Amino acid sequence: MTYEPLNRRLAILATVFTFLSIILGTIALATNYWTVRPIVEPINNGTETVGERQHGYQWNGLFKMCRTDEICDAKFLPVTFIICVLGLLSLLIGGIFSALDITKATNRRFITPLLIYVGCVLMTAGLFDYASMLLLNSHSSRSMIAALVFAYTALPLSAFVAGRYSAYEHASLVNNGVHLTTQKYAATNGNGL
Repeated sequence: MTYEPLNRRLAILATVFTFLSIILGTIALATNYWTVRPIVEPINNGTETVGERQHGYQWNGLFKMCRTDEICDAKFLPVTFIICVLGLLSLLIGGIFSALDITKATNRRFITPLLIYVGCVLMTAGLFDYASMLLLNSHSSRSMIAALVFAYTALPLSAFVAGRYSAYEHASLVNNGVHLTTQKYAATNGNGL
């Protein structure tokens, strides 16, 4: 069964938002700028601390921690990385199903919003896991936040398309395959029978 024009446009929009989320999430996982902070040291005049002096920056990612005055140290955060990768894989499968369902609705229509939802939850959990340890104040972490915004925007669009198609299919089946605009569901005698 083919979609009506509104559902097709919404399915295309959900697919675009899902793949934008995948691209931004992949960039966020691959780059090393989740947290950037200045390196400061106190200035002493012999008896007391009179201020602070900044002498470089430190930046962290999921794989290493770097400083401007030293060599980068390996600091792999496996829990955050694995949770985010699983979320991106779920989004990828949901995006592929959404793209396949643009031209013709299939029985995969309910799994698409479910996979996008699982991807959103896993990526949010990964972001919260990192934020529980370090600040989210640089390019990579903001790219992951943007990926989540696109994923959470694709989620209701794909759910709306799946729900609209389900209601249309139910109306067609109840009315013996004839789509009527006046009555969408079977008539009852008032007692629910």
